[in-house]
Amino acid sequence: MTSVDTDTSAADSLDTDSTPAFVYEVLRRRIISGTLTAGSELAQARVAEEFGVSRGPVREAFRLLQREGLIVTAVNLRARVSDLSAEEVDHLYALRVVNEALALRVSIPCFTDEELNHLQELAVEIAGSKPDNFDAWEQLHEQFHNLLVSHCGPSLSASLTLWSDFTERYRRVYVADRSGGWLLGSKEHLLLAQECSDRNADAAVTILARHLGRAGLMLVEKIDAEYKPVLINAAMSQVLHIHDDRIT
Repeated sequence: MTSVDTDTSAADSLDTDSTPAFVYEVLRRRIISGTLTAGSELAQARVAEEFGVSRGPVREAFRLLQREGLIVTAVNLRARVSDLSAEEVDHLYALRVVNEALALRVSIPCFTDEELNHLQELAVEIAGSKPDNFDAWEQLHEQFHNLLVSHCGPSLSASLTLWSDFTERYRRVYVADRSGGWLLGSKEHLLLAQECSDRNADAAVTILARHLGRAGLMLVEKIDAEYKPVLINAAMSQVLHIHDDRIT
C-alpha cells in the first residue's frame, strides 16, 4: 500500500467523532491527486495503524470512498483504488461540458474588471508553465476554471467542484501525454480569457465546450480505444448545436 502522509498537527486536533471524516478526506485527496494510484491496495489494519485509530473510523472512511466509486472493496478487510475508467470519463466530462458551459454563460455578464484581468494573468501563467510539475500547473488550472464559473451560484458551483475533483487523476494522464493535447489546451485558456474580456458568451462557451470535450475524448481513447463516448459526444452536440460527425 502506498503510504498515507498524514498531517500530525491536524490529526492531534481532531476528536473521536471527527476522525472518520479526517481519514476519508486524506485518503480521498491521495486518490484524486494520484498519490494513491489505480490498483493501490488499502488494508484496514495498516491504515488504522498509520492514523493511530481503531478500524471503525477506517471502515466508515472506506464506505464513503466506495460510495464515490474511488475504491473497490475486497476480501479480508482490504480495498483497492478503482481503475481508471473510460465509462467514468465519458460520464464526468459530459457533465462538465454541459454544466460548465451553462455556468460560464451565466458568469460572463457578471465578471468585474479585476476578475477579467486575473483571468488573463492566469491564462498567461498556464501557457508558460510546464507539464513536468503537475501540481504547480494544476493549481493555476484550477484557479482559472473556478474563476470562469464563479458567478453561477453555490449549488451549481459545488457540483462543478466535485466533478472537477473527480477528473483530477485523469488530468494527470492527459497532461503527461506529450502528444500535444495539453499544449492546445493551454492556448485555449488564452482564447477563453480574451472572449470573456470581450463579453462574447457564444464564443467563450464554444471554446470551453471543445476544450473539455476534446480532453475527455482523448482520455477515453487512451484508456479504452474500443469504448464509444456517447455521452461526451451528445453533450458537445447539445452545447455546440452540431451533429456528432462534426465534433472532432
